[in-house]
Amino acid sequence: MSTPDPIVPGTLKLILFDAPADAVARASACLRERVRDEDVRSIGAYAFIIYNGADPADVRDWLASLLGDGESVLVTEFERWSSRGDAVDPRWLLRRGH
Repeated sequence: MSTPDPIVPGTLKLILFDAPADAVARASACLRERVRDEDVRSIGAYAFIIYNGADPADVRDWLASLLGDGESVLVTEFERWSSRGDAVDPRWLLRRGH
């Protein structure tokens, strides 16, 4: 049996994009440079869940410079959630949330 990855202090954040796929791909690379790989999950083509200690405004600032005119990103911090389907791993969320 494998040992689960260690959970560091932080909170869950949902990141939603209204931007073309190439901008979201750049944002994904940026997230993976700043957040441990095991703490980044993609949900579909335009959304991510991350777990880290940064403030939502800081995460927004990391990503804002990668977006062009008319493109948007929303970063929201949360601790309560409910999910259904294969796109979200509830065990991953449970280890990082309530």
